[in-house]
Amino acid sequence: MNPDAPVFRPATSKPRGVCKYYNTPRGCFAGDKCRFLHGDAETLTPYDRSKTCVYYAAGYCRRGDQCWFKHVAPGKVNLAESSGSAKVEQVVAEGLADECSICYEKPTTYGLLVGCSHVFCIKCIREWRDATEKSSETVSSVTIKKCPYCRVDVCFVTPSSLYYPEGHPGKERTIQKYKESMARVPCRYFQKSPSQDRFCPFGADCFYQHQNDDGTPYVFDKGIKHYLPVSPAVSQLDCF
Repeated sequence: MNPDAPVFRPATSKPRGVCKYYNTPRGCFAGDKCRFLHGDAETLTPYDRSKTCVYYAAGYCRRGDQCWFKHVAPGKVNLAESSGSAKVEQVVAEGLADECSICYEKPTTYGLLVGCSHVFCIKCIREWRDATEKSSETVSSVTIKKCPYCRVDVCFVTPSSLYYPEGHPGKERTIQKYKESMARVPCRYFQKSPSQDRFCPFGADCFYQHQNDDGTPYVFDKGIKHYLPVSPAVSQLDCF
């Protein structure tokens, strides 16, 4: 886990020398704002050491517990903002937001599922959805593309540093940001298709970038339900 960030990392701001107040009886009143070193052997100032991760505060840090900076949430997620449902109330009552429903550990990075309030760490839910080393019966049943508990259909998983139950506006914002970040990445299926006959098995439902050679966006008029069943390029289970 990353409560305080690793100590051994390069300095991100130049120290102004050793703090002359640190070893005095009064001590240094600047605390975490001090830009001087608190000891001759130190390489990071309190100011540098206390820096927080802007990506975690924004909703998702891809480095997880390997991040150099402190993971401090912008504020406690207010579950009361959710559009009140029995599922949300149950999550809050049972305190399930603190542990993954599969490994029962506190997630560093959550895997948010649309239409579901169950808690998963990103690693566990991705392993559940991975068809590798699973029986053909299990794969063909499409069970692995559903929530392991409530069996709601889930076509993609959103990584998030914070947990949000279904109906919470924070979850909607996180998923939207995830879609926007994916939209900057070229779709591999689209790129492999000939320019005169563009194709993507997800069509209009694809999150990745579909762009013509002249830089204009290519728009599919149909989505995954139309293209995926007839696609030889991808398994029907190969969702996001």
